[in-house]
Amino acid sequence: MATTTVRWPEVVRRSYSQLVDALSTEGAPEVARQCADLAVEQGVWRHPLQRPVHYLSSLPPRPVYDPADFWFCAYLEENYPQIRAELDAVTDPAASGFLPVEESMLGAGRWEEITFYEAGHRFDDTCARFPVTSSIVEGIPEAAAAGIGVVTLSWLYPGTRIVPHCGGSNARLRVHLGLQVPDGARLRVGDQVLGWQEGRCIVFDDSFEHEVWHDGDRPRVVLLMDVCHPELDPADRDVMLAGRISFEERATRFLAEHGLSRVQLGDAEEVRVELDQPSARQVSRYLRGYGADSVELRDGRLLFQPDSAAAGEDRTAVDR
Repeated sequence: MATTTVRWPEVVRRSYSQLVDALSTEGAPEVARQCADLAVEQGVWRHPLQRPVHYLSSLPPRPVYDPADFWFCAYLEENYPQIRAELDAVTDPAASGFLPVEESMLGAGRWEEITFYEAGHRFDDTCARFPVTSSIVEGIPEAAAAGIGVVTLSWLYPGTRIVPHCGGSNARLRVHLGLQVPDGARLRVGDQVLGWQEGRCIVFDDSFEHEVWHDGDRPRVVLLMDVCHPELDPADRDVMLAGRISFEERATRFLAEHGLSRVQLGDAEEVRVELDQPSARQVSRYLRGYGADSVELRDGRLLFQPDSAAAGEDRTAVDR
């Protein structure tokens, strides 16, 4: 069947992407690949392993790039000793600001990160904790203040598996500078398997399906950053930069989508939240329906604490 040239909207790509992911999750990889092949035939994407929601068909479907083609890779590698020395001073990642990455793509293990920039927003606390790394990152404006993605330190513990997934856009490339790299850590991008090296960069298109295995015996740490695709049309780049959502807008959207009216950070990173009125009324209705005064979601099960004023009936757990 010939590939069609229809310009599909994002809703079609999102639906196809979710279907392929669901089939893979349900243990049907061959059917998932057939679905991805069909999407290519229908002109949704150009490659079955490259399935971003935001997609520019003018950009080549190429999973891995030569670091020598990017000036900042040599710059990062030159500054590796200073970045590594600052990282080596970290004895407790949590105390240094690293936070767990709670993602559906984390299949097993433990993954933490600390963010310097996100869509051009500077995280001042991180930059104060890592001033040397921050100053080096700021020497790459296309990743920092003028960036369209993130700049992070990514800390992956032994035994971690990041399941196959595709990034959201093919208009950017992802750069990793290896900082602490034990044996046994590897990355698949498309049909290529890569390994990290300390002090060396790799560059890849994370809109291609990729996954990570860490079978080593100590953490793997990389400096991660996103940059615009080198073949991105300047007009498309300007549209993407203009369309960046500010940190305040993202925070507002998160609170609204989760029914939260107030969030406060307490001692020992404890987070206290207050629900907005509609959400609070709904939770109250659920609790009253079960004669409980508190509920906890644990391992996919609702655990109700019976109302101390109610008589006798024990309703301790309900499958959700």
